[in-house]
Amino acid sequence: MALKTTTTTPDRLASVAEIIGIDSHELQDAFVCEDWNAELSTGLLRLGPETAFLHGAVGAPCGIMDLIRFYDPADLSRVLQTLEEAAAVSTEFTFATTIRQEPGLHRLVFCSGRSETTNSAG
Repeated sequence: MALKTTTTTPDRLASVAEIIGIDSHELQDAFVCEDWNAELSTGLLRLGPETAFLHGAVGAPCGIMDLIRFYDPADLSRVLQTLEEAAAVSTEFTFATTIRQEPGLHRLVFCSGRSETTNSAG
C-alpha cells in the first residue's frame, strides 16, 4: 500500500499556478514543491530534503507524527482524517495547514496526493 504525490510535475504546477493566477515558474521559485511518498503498511514517509527540513524531520524516513507535529493544532484532526481516508481507499486528496515551528514563524503547507491501495483479503 502506498500513498504518494506528484506535485513537481509540470502539468500539476501549471494547474496550481493557473488557479492562483501566477506563472508556473514563479510558483516553483516561491514555494517548495517536492515529491514525497508514504508506505502505509509501515507508516513511514520519505520527504524531499527541503520539505523534511521545513517539517523538522531529521533523517529519512520519518513517521506521520514527525511530519505533523508542527501543524496548526486546529487542523490536526482534519489532516489525520484525510490521511486515514486515503489509506482506506485509492483516492486523490488535498489538505492545507500551517507549520508553526516557533513563535512568529508560520509557513503555509498545501499537500496534494494520490493513494494507491490494494485489498489484501483473499
